[in-house]
Amino acid sequence: MARKVYLVDTENVGTAWKELLPQRGVKDMIILFYTENSPGISYVDLNVIREYPSSFDMILCYPGKNGLDFQMISYLGYLIKTAPKTEYVIISNDTGYDAAVKFWRDREIEVCRRSKAELTALKDTQGSDEDVKSLLKQLLTEGNYTEEDLDKIYELLRNYGIKQLQELYFAFQKEFGALGMDIYRQLKPQIKNIYKKIPK
Repeated sequence: MARKVYLVDTENVGTAWKELLPQRGVKDMIILFYTENSPGISYVDLNVIREYPSSFDMILCYPGKNGLDFQMISYLGYLIKTAPKTEYVIISNDTGYDAAVKFWRDREIEVCRRSKAELTALKDTQGSDEDVKSLLKQLLTEGNYTEEDLDKIYELLRNYGIKQLQELYFAFQKEFGALGMDIYRQLKPQIKNIYKKIPK
């Protein structure tokens, strides 16, 4: 799975980008482009964002007519030069970015644009069993886990709900011994996202 870099036009989508936080892979990057004209962050949104420290970078742009747009696209070109195999996702409702998207796609660079509505739809995205196991593989970067291990981890996640995290922690310890603590520690930052993806 290709690494993704999200370039967020905060003037355009506000704090809707927070929906990316539980979705991002461990190697993915979220870059917030902002100016003095970017909207403020509510306490509710701030509380969500605080759950994911060190999950994004911020770049201050100079204000002006389409100023942020031009600076963000310039930075996209710089990123593509340094990492052409990465997938780039522009987060904005502004269709003006679509010409740049087409320009790069014609050159076989993976670039797309996602709107605020598409981000909001991510909240209710449910995955398949394979989607969840794929996410577990991404998150469990410390240690070598077999397919059998992943099956057991997934089974335990299904047996204990999001409101039973303490029981889940002890279940991991019982099944995997001291390694169970490491498993829980690695999964905990994305635990809400994992449970959202588990099929009902």
